[in-house]
Amino acid sequence: MPLLKPSLALAALLAVTSMAAAAAPSSRAIHLEAEKATLSGPVVAAARPGFTGSGYVTGFLNGSEKMSLTIPNARAGLYNVRIRYSAQTIKGYDLVVNGVKTSAIFAPSGEKFASQDAGNVELRNGVNTVEIDYGWGHYDIDSIDLVPTTVPRLVMPPAATVDPKASAKTRALKAYLVGRYGLGTLSGQYDAADNKYLRDVAGKTAAIFGGDFIEYSPSRIAHGSKTKHETENMIAAGKGGQIVTMSWHWNAPAGLIDKMETDSHGKPVDHKWYRGFYTEATTFDFQKALADPKSPEYALMLRDIDTIAIQLKKMQAAGVPVLWRPLHEAEGGWFWWGSKGPEPFKKLWRLMYDRLTNHNNLHTLIWVYSSGTDPKWYPGDKYVDIVGVDQYPSDLRDTETGVWKNLLAQYAGRKPIALTEFGGVPDIPAMQRVGARWSYFVSWTNDLGPKKNSKDEVKRIYSSPAVINADKLPRAIR
Repeated sequence: MPLLKPSLALAALLAVTSMAAAAAPSSRAIHLEAEKATLSGPVVAAARPGFTGSGYVTGFLNGSEKMSLTIPNARAGLYNVRIRYSAQTIKGYDLVVNGVKTSAIFAPSGEKFASQDAGNVELRNGVNTVEIDYGWGHYDIDSIDLVPTTVPRLVMPPAATVDPKASAKTRALKAYLVGRYGLGTLSGQYDAADNKYLRDVAGKTAAIFGGDFIEYSPSRIAHGSKTKHETENMIAAGKGGQIVTMSWHWNAPAGLIDKMETDSHGKPVDHKWYRGFYTEATTFDFQKALADPKSPEYALMLRDIDTIAIQLKKMQAAGVPVLWRPLHEAEGGWFWWGSKGPEPFKKLWRLMYDRLTNHNNLHTLIWVYSSGTDPKWYPGDKYVDIVGVDQYPSDLRDTETGVWKNLLAQYAGRKPIALTEFGGVPDIPAMQRVGARWSYFVSWTNDLGPKKNSKDEVKRIYSSPAVINADKLPRAIR
């Protein structure tokens, strides 16, 4: 679910690729010194030691400030971008190549200059432009290198499910996803209205259909929330030939603030019960509950998990496997299950895995982890089938290669990587050209769903050979 926040993984933080080594391409590398840029706001300085050339660019103090460089005679091809920078703390920035923006993050480098892999870009023959725009500002830029590169072969992860007792159909689904990994990206869409919109606009049905168990949370039911037959609708989608993925915006089991409050600026803040999955709307301390398995709070967590298990059992009985994506975006801290840091989160994830798999005998779940990119939050290979990330780029042409390479550096050969939420429809053909070969994507809803793209763009992407829609799924997993 999108928030007014930086994306969880706007770019790689000191990412290195762990794909198989590729042969060195023959095109020319390009080195750009920042002090030679056209500056709109920032200035050239030479106070910080360790810079190359005759100086570096500093400033970036307000939203309109940027630096622009021109490459007069590039050779068309794929290039890896490396930025030499300095930042005291984590700082967001925008890399703009030929008008296409990638929002990214610099890791802290202290007083020194560091080099960051900013992902891959395509250059055209002749003149190309490269900009660094403000983002969050307050960083220094020393130089930018664009090095010709190729797209190496993916190292395949195991096809087996983490649940050794997974049903035959669930195992077949996981094996299919691994078998297609790197060859094509499955399309996906949350919400029935947007699912229909895709059919109307593109004449295609997404391979994956997403739902949410939010209204089944006991603390929402207690306030009169209606489930709207979500489970039955998702079973129908599964029976109708789509793969089902389920999220759970878990309303806190207890401690709902349930009132309007005022923030430090005197503005009203909605902390009513229906926002109880947000950290700010509950006092529930799940870390404390986990520390005492005999506590009433621990029992409430088990009650809630068992309540959702009832719905998952209906899907299991109907023969519908689920790409199960609980406890998402924990790294951001805006949901209560991420409010206490990595260790309590991992403990909660493992508790949920054990409760659903062993206590409730659910063996139709493919476990999808989408907390973020920081490895400290990862629950472990024994509890995760697929690693995902949620992205909401401001420019839909952003190929997200920085994020891809960061995740690939961590999980290559271990887990498939997916875009588990996306604001709009990602440009999968462009992503594949630059090497970001996601297992699947699932677009969000309404104005942050396919309506964010033009209708022509939706048609183009969904008609691409790089995209696998429902009509291309094999019978064995339908």
